[in-house]
Amino acid sequence: MTLKALRVTGASALALLLSGCFTSEDELIGYWASDRPFAEGVWVHWPTHPDGSEWDRETWRGEVQLDRRRYRSDIADFPHEGARFRQLGDAIYIAQIPRDDGVGYGIAWSYENGAVISYHQPDCGLLTETLLDAYTLTLDPEGFCTVSDLDQLEAVLGAYLDAVDDEISVDGVYRRVE
Repeated sequence: MTLKALRVTGASALALLLSGCFTSEDELIGYWASDRPFAEGVWVHWPTHPDGSEWDRETWRGEVQLDRRRYRSDIADFPHEGARFRQLGDAIYIAQIPRDDGVGYGIAWSYENGAVISYHQPDCGLLTETLLDAYTLTLDPEGFCTVSDLDQLEAVLGAYLDAVDDEISVDGVYRRVE
């Protein structure tokens, strides 16, 4: 497999990873509700292995700009094209990623004054029945939970972080290089 094919495959796989176990039909983080936690510039992306170690090579590099509070790139295969963010806590953000069939949500952390971003794809299946009931969520057969509004999304992702605590995995890392 060529390096370009590996990059495209890696970027495509990562877009699916952050496509969301928590989903909605419409975007819940609109223009006015979104935050801009990361500066424009050249960013490099590395996925991580299940043990948390980063791959030995980057899978994407390119200029990222803000356009209507969405992170975009003219470089092909940007894994998180059109992402918007909403602050959930100190240096913790909800990442909203548009998909062909709706919207997915992940969790991102900001480090080194916004020069490093790590992210995690939450797994709705890790929530107990008690938590699912408390947030009126249903785990569908494919492992997805549909959220209906921003308040519910913020609350359930906060509960998710509390529930998984130290067991959380990092699915990928971005670093600003320019």
